[in-house]
Amino acid sequence: MYSVESFETIGAFTLLRPVFVTLTLVVMLLLLFIIIPKLRKKIVNGFAVVSISFVSVILSGQLLYYDAIIVDELGLSGDEFAFILFLIILVLSLVNLGLYMYYSKQG
Repeated sequence: MYSVESFETIGAFTLLRPVFVTLTLVVMLLLLFIIIPKLRKKIVNGFAVVSISFVSVILSGQLLYYDAIIVDELGLSGDEFAFILFLIILVLSLVNLGLYMYYSKQG
């Protein structure tokens, strides 16, 4: 039914890569909402920024951890791109929090 070959690309386990990309796009969309003043006033509030940032970092961290467990069990190499996407999600989430606090103090 399923084989390891369909989940790997050049020896790296890439099954969870689309989830990392989706989380990265969500965090980037939130950044866009924070930067554009009209969208920031209509759509974004502090609770949404904190919630989305927190959930994105926790979820991507858990995915990276489970990805490492699966890779170890299957004897494949890890996905460097997933690790880089985790770092991007972490940095963008912190930037989103900082920018929202900065803009909310500006008025």
